[in-house]
Amino acid sequence: MLNKLILTIIGLVVFVHLYEFLHGMYRQMERQNIFKQAKNRSIKMKRPLLVYGDPYNGKGSKFFNKFIKGYGCGDETVDLTGCLKCKNGVKSDMLKHLKTKASNSQVIFVSCVLEYLDDIEDVFKEMKRVAGGFENIFVVSVNEFSLAAYFYQDSNHSSKNLIYGPPKFKDLRYKKLCINVH
Repeated sequence: MLNKLILTIIGLVVFVHLYEFLHGMYRQMERQNIFKQAKNRSIKMKRPLLVYGDPYNGKGSKFFNKFIKGYGCGDETVDLTGCLKCKNGVKSDMLKHLKTKASNSQVIFVSCVLEYLDDIEDVFKEMKRVAGGFENIFVVSVNEFSLAAYFYQDSNHSSKNLIYGPPKFKDLRYKKLCINVH
């Protein structure tokens, strides 16, 4: 009986790790695809591509970039910790940075930043203003069916929101998480 229980627990742990790994690989491919869409949109619109989230930082990016490169730098790449590998990297808070941008002036790509924000509604308004509409906003976020959505942490922040954004959805929406791990 004890051996069956131990084997069941080991099997469950292996299954969860495999599921999370495969989900992470899928998200990395999704990042790559949505980044290409954003880049093509910026070329078509003749607007700068504004990237939020360092493509080379974060636990997930560092690990999964070994297998599949998710996304690259934009004309300007912004992150709270800076973007040392991006030639136009900026160290800034997303909301403060968006407020410095002209209306209807940029194509915006965001990867795994919105999940951590407290002032998410203000950020959504500024993103829409700067992009000129949802068709110029491209968002990658963690799938709500992944454990990473609930327990992922970077060095300073825990996930607070589940994000639903373009191009998968027509607008920007979020759901507050009840779990907050520190």
